[in-house]
Amino acid sequence: MDLEKFDAILDMNDPQFAEKLRAAIGARPGETIEVRTPQFERTDGLTVPKPIMDFAKLPSLFEETLKEIGCQKWDEPDKDGNVLWLYPAEWYDHIPEGHVMRCIDGTDEPMKHGVTDSDMRFGALAYGFLRKASL
Repeated sequence: MDLEKFDAILDMNDPQFAEKLRAAIGARPGETIEVRTPQFERTDGLTVPKPIMDFAKLPSLFEETLKEIGCQKWDEPDKDGNVLWLYPAEWYDHIPEGHVMRCIDGTDEPMKHGVTDSDMRFGALAYGFLRKASL
């Protein structure tokens, strides 16, 4: 496979994406394709402390406190006035097993160490907790 000549433009929303990707890169049927995305470290220079509190109390903390301990806002408030705050990647091993988290795709998932994705972007995991924007 000559990567310098790789010029296929694919749409990941296309239902045939996997088949088109295999054809574009010349993968044989049944051959494993591994896609790796980059990990992005924190850019704010913050050293994140280990969590020392009950995770259920996080939504009651002031916004500035959440920032100081490494949590990051994901988006603007939703229609109900809630903001998704992402956990710092450094907390992955400290999140209680079974703790239900809100994911960036809007689903709620329980923490399962070794199963739950530890992927991070700019030092944050892809899940966290909801907090009222007005607190």
